[in-house]
Amino acid sequence: MPNFSWEPLDFLEALEVVPVVGEYGIYYQYLVSRAPLSLSLTIWPLDSDVEILFKNEGAAEPFVRLNLLDCPGARVIRDDRRTYIEFSAARVFGGRFDHAHTPPYGFQLQIQPFIQMSTFSYPV
Repeated sequence: MPNFSWEPLDFLEALEVVPVVGEYGIYYQYLVSRAPLSLSLTIWPLDSDVEILFKNEGAAEPFVRLNLLDCPGARVIRDDRRTYIEFSAARVFGGRFDHAHTPPYGFQLQIQPFIQMSTFSYPV
């Protein structure tokens, strides 16, 4: 079973929060709060699963729940204007993925200067 390809230290630096780590490293949960929005990013590296939740203050349920099952990996990208995490799309392209190479398409979770979720694709 392939593991999730990522650099946990890059996530720590980009998200600026220490993750809650499950026993034996079964999951990493990052909780980021930027009023009135809160972001919960949970990664199960052994299962290659990712869950992203967006929630408003005072709301009982998240208004966005994105689950990426069998996600090959993610990488942190920093450019002049923003910092974001690219998650390669789960089960939608052949071949291996590692954090050093560009996936053809997937999801971007922008962290700086504001939190935003979007899709992306690169020419192949």
